[in-house]
Formats: sequence, structure tokens, C-alpha cells
Amino acid sequence: MALNKIPVNLITGFLGVGKTTALQNILKRKPADERWAVIINEFGAVSIDHTPFAGADENGLVVKEVAGGCICCTANLPMQMTLTLVLRQVKPHRILIEPTGMGHPEAILDMLRGKFLKDVLDIRATVCLVDPRQWDNEDYREHETFIDQITLADVLIANKVDLASEALTQNFLEWAKALFPPKILIGAVEQGDIDPNWLNIEPFPNRKALHPHAHEHEHHHHHHSDELPIPEVGKPLMRESHGLGRYSCGWVFSPDEVFELPKLKAWIASLQNVERVKGAFRTGVDWVLINAVRGEFTIEYLAYRRDSRVECISANPLPWKTLEDGLKGCLLSVSEMKTV
Repeated sequence: MALNKIPVNLITGFLGVGKTTALQNILKRKPADERWAVIINEFGAVSIDHTPFAGADENGLVVKEVAGGCICCTANLPMQMTLTLVLRQVKPHRILIEPTGMGHPEAILDMLRGKFLKDVLDIRATVCLVDPRQWDNEDYREHETFIDQITLADVLIANKVDLASEALTQNFLEWAKALFPPKILIGAVEQGDIDPNWLNIEPFPNRKALHPHAHEHEHHHHHHSDELPIPEVGKPLMRESHGLGRYSCGWVFSPDEVFELPKLKAWIASLQNVERVKGAFRTGVDWVLINAVRGEFTIEYLAYRRDSRVECISANPLPWKTLEDGLKGCLLSVSEMKTV
């Protein structure tokens, strides 16, 4: 580690690969006497990934979000402002950056190595997570951003190997070992169980993207740096965004509204042509985070209490109002809420 510089890592990977879970696992083993900062970027205008970290400030952790676009844009002033704010106010011992699953890492690395930050930051290994089942899909293997996330990684990890066949995982690992320039470390884990020591690996010098301009032609998404207001009961906020070949719609509900978990699960299971659904919901006295990728559910309890929020991502525009009506159908009635 360079003297007096702050180590920084990128945690990359395509949509639904488990980056936030990996971050949570890393942070559980953070040294108790260190302050760490996490910068999370999400594709949609309604951010979700920060919700598992609610209340973490008390444990030497500060989480900042840059929502509604991709921080890989070279002109992304919200990202630069967020990073500057973290450096000045938090003075962290380490910074972890999680770009959106559609984000291209090269421009972020260029910014971190730029003249304003090169004397402040010590760039450590870029860690890329890959679901072997995505790699087995030709649509993913030919996606330029997917390819470059792997190309620019120093540490390449097959995640969710408990859900992939042993043969498929082995095929991916053999393919990864043949890459050039070589990866410094190649691993296989379940549920994002990354070894925090991998963060300190020295990056390979001068890795170059194969498709550095992969997303520059498509910048229809918009950045929203301000937190969305808390809506009134019965009047959820809806925000749409699109870019990088994907469409997103998110909703924010009043914290006074209560969802029925069985109905939520059934609603998500019924969705067609939705690649990813994630949301933080009040379900009675408990609040839960639901993450659904290709019909696979994970549900965990949250300390987050600000509101209920959900985002859907798809390859094509969908009838969002119909989806909103479905969400409203998962709410308890006024009379039912009085008993909660």
C-alpha cells in the first residue's frame, strides 16, 4: 500500500451477479478500528442497494449512493462530487466502489488515476464477479460491457457456484485461466463470500478494455443525486429511466403502507420479460429486501425504515402502469393496516 494514500477497489459484475451481497460479506470482516466508505451506483432513478446498509454509520462505515445513471460516464460530475465529499468529510481508510451492473469500469479507473486523485488514492485490485450461468449465455458473452468487466478485472470470481452445475463452473474457470493478460487471482465462491484479503492485491499494470467505447453512443439515462421525497399514502412515486440497452422503472411508497409478503412473491413470480426485481418493503412490523433474478428469490430483513421502494429492469420497455397496479394489489387495505 502506498504511504498515506487511501486504497480503493472497484467491485464490478453484470446485473444480478451478487455484488451487493459480496460487499456485505466483505464489510462484516472490516477491521473494527477503520472507517470505510462505500459508493454505490445504480442504473435506475430509484436506488435500492443502499438499504441493506442502513444504520451502518455507527460501525465505521459510510455509504453514499449515486443513483439514476452510470458512474462510468467520463463527465459524471455527481460521482466526482460524491468521491470528493467522501475524501474530505469521511477521511476513510478504504473506499469500495460498486458501479451499476451495466457500467463500464475503464472510465472510472481513468478518473481514479487522474491528476486530481492520483496522489490521494492507491488503486487496488478490481474485483469482478461472474455468474457462470450468465457466461454460458451467448447474449452475455457477446455483450461488450460484460466482456470488458472481465477484461479489466485483476481478481475474477465465479459467484453463485452453488446454483451452477459443477461442469459449467469448471468450464468457466478453465476459460478464465486462459485469458491474457492473466488474472492475478481466479476463484469460485457461494453467496458472494469473498476473502477481504483479495482487496489488497496489486493491480496488473495497464490493463486495456477491448471495447472502451461500448456505451458512449447511448446516454439516455439521467443522473439524480437527490433523495426522492417520501410520498403520501396511495400516491407512490414512479421514475423511469433507460440506457445501455436496458429499461428501468422504480416506485417509492409511503412508509405507512404495508405489503403482504406472499402477494409480493406471487407478483414477482408472475412478471414476464423482467430481468431483475429488487425492492425494500414494509411487511408488517418487519422490513425486508427482496432480490429476484430469473425467478430466484433472496429475502433478508432490513433495518431500513424510510419508505418502501422497488425497481424493475428489462431489456425492453414494459407496461409500467400495469406493473404499478400489480404492486398496489400487494398492499394491505386500510382496515387491515389498523391491525398491524
